[in-house]
Amino acid sequence: MTAATRARAGSAPQRFRQPTSASGLRSDIQALRAAAVLAVVVNHLWPGWLPGGFLGVDVFFAISGFLITAHLIS
Repeated sequence: MTAATRARAGSAPQRFRQPTSASGLRSDIQALRAAAVLAVVVNHLWPGWLPGGFLGVDVFFAISGFLITAHLIS
């Protein structure tokens, strides 16, 4: 196994890599987290507008868990 092959063995193929900004943040995931927080805030301020807004808490924690796990693995 060559050095180049060993270097690529642990990394995902290019098509599976997600785009990140220079700071390493993924704007698509951050937008989903923001939408989840917004759903919870709207649910608290105007419960009749978004009756299922409490699900934003579950979505936020699921996405955050994904980010933390991805960070720990890398």
